[in-house]
Amino acid sequence: MPLKSFFFSAFLVLCLSKFTQGVGTTEKEESLSPLELNILQNKFASYYANDTITVKGITIGGWLVTEPYITPSLYRNATSLAKQQNSSSNISIVDEFTLCKTLGYNTSLTLLDNHFKTWITEDDFEQIKTNGFNLVRIPIGYWAWKQNTDKNLYIDNITFNDPYVSDGLQLKYLNNALEWAQKYELNVWLDLHGAPGSQNGFDNSGERILYGDLGWLRLNNTKELTLAIWRDMFQTFLNKGDKSPVVGIQIVNEPLGGKIDVSDITEMYYEAFDLFKKNQNSSDNTTFVIHDGFQGIGHWNLELNPTYQNVSHHYFNLTGANYSSQDILVDHHHYEVFTDAQLAETQFARIENIINYGDSIHKELSFHPAVVGEWSGAITDCATWLNGVGVGARYDGSYYNTTLFTTNDKPVGTCISQNSLADWTQDYRDRVRQFIEAQLAIYSSKTTGWIFWNWKTEDAVEWDYLKLKEANLFPSPFDNYTYFKADGSIEEKFSSSLSAQAFPRTTSSVLSSTTTSRKSKNAAISNKLTTSQLLPIKNMSLTWKASVCALAITIAALCASL
Repeated sequence: MPLKSFFFSAFLVLCLSKFTQGVGTTEKEESLSPLELNILQNKFASYYANDTITVKGITIGGWLVTEPYITPSLYRNATSLAKQQNSSSNISIVDEFTLCKTLGYNTSLTLLDNHFKTWITEDDFEQIKTNGFNLVRIPIGYWAWKQNTDKNLYIDNITFNDPYVSDGLQLKYLNNALEWAQKYELNVWLDLHGAPGSQNGFDNSGERILYGDLGWLRLNNTKELTLAIWRDMFQTFLNKGDKSPVVGIQIVNEPLGGKIDVSDITEMYYEAFDLFKKNQNSSDNTTFVIHDGFQGIGHWNLELNPTYQNVSHHYFNLTGANYSSQDILVDHHHYEVFTDAQLAETQFARIENIINYGDSIHKELSFHPAVVGEWSGAITDCATWLNGVGVGARYDGSYYNTTLFTTNDKPVGTCISQNSLADWTQDYRDRVRQFIEAQLAIYSSKTTGWIFWNWKTEDAVEWDYLKLKEANLFPSPFDNYTYFKADGSIEEKFSSSLSAQAFPRTTSSVLSSTTTSRKSKNAAISNKLTTSQLLPIKNMSLTWKASVCALAITIAALCASL
């Protein structure tokens, strides 16, 4: 046999043997490499150098500002009542605005009063204290300051047309909450969760606006009414000393920079701070809280900072104000479920995102204190009505069948988290627990603190502290980790579970980082790398193996014919 024919035959046999290797078997996903495990271990370990955690908070969302996914029964009852009043098939109650508009004053008042009276009680505050939290964040809407519903008259004789029911109802229950917090020695952070005209278009602002322009700072009297409410909040809750549990006032929740000009948001922050300082005594320690407006971490470093007066003068002259940059706290919200890119990530990438997020926040603490004021245990967006009444999930693709938004990405999988815990797989439970532990570890050591969203829901388990704790998916006490040691390194006895179950190689890039809000609009992934592009040839699919071998055989045949 000629030498070149021998080499051709040998090459053919070798290639065919490599091709047939694995035929009839199922490819297994690779676990993390030792290098990747070390990346996590080393980064977590570095976060336990100090114990400076200040805020260990919980939000009682869905109470004084209702949210459909937190208490869906409230909205189903509202729809049933509306159908009794009107047999029209066009009834659409998707937020508190449409609830009040559709039902009218008397029916809405009865329904909401019963909700306020029963959803959160003194017992909840006692449990919050018992569970180890030291702060309660209380969202409230601007309509709590409506004084005459018939005339749509607000404080300072400002008129603003909306259908909301109030006449002091929400403020009455807020005062109850403050008394309970005082009794159980809990700090309170007041949060103006809904601004006139809606500052973000999310249903939790009171008014869902999926596609149109937002009203805040655009419609008549929205700015004037906001300033009047801030003034009243400052006059009411500042300078109370030990007589009040209020330690922070967040002037507005999640103004959506992008749909509202960031310079307009910034100017309002300065005007609010000016009012704050004019009403605050020198002995008062209440913190002025701003949301990051969905701007990058570090965006607010030089704003509201007396060291950089040249920056603040662009918006407002605070030269005469006596304050420190540490008097202004920046509130960041972080979720990993509101873009297709996030939902498609591996557990490793998800936790790496949290590590990078904590690192970034830590760097801004020398400018302003900062907390992660909203986060959850969710690793999908499958909770019923999380994206809005009648809106599906990105995770299974139903979001794009129920909105005008589009995507080029395929659904990630089938939703299960909206079901009862009994239907959750053990793998899913493990990943939720790991994700929660990672966030507790990072936020406790790299930021001024954290506030979990939410205290309870009717059936959205991933967003429900009480249900997560009961299912042993939320550590109790908070540092009672299963997957991590006290120094932040991964427990050796769980490393196999972490690598094989928690970090499967099933999606795109392993070390990407994305920051978003629970309510962010969809952002499509582009130029994704699949697993087969990242792994060695031995892990290629059989189709690719066959293609490579066929090409090699062709080349060898050409060589043999020479």
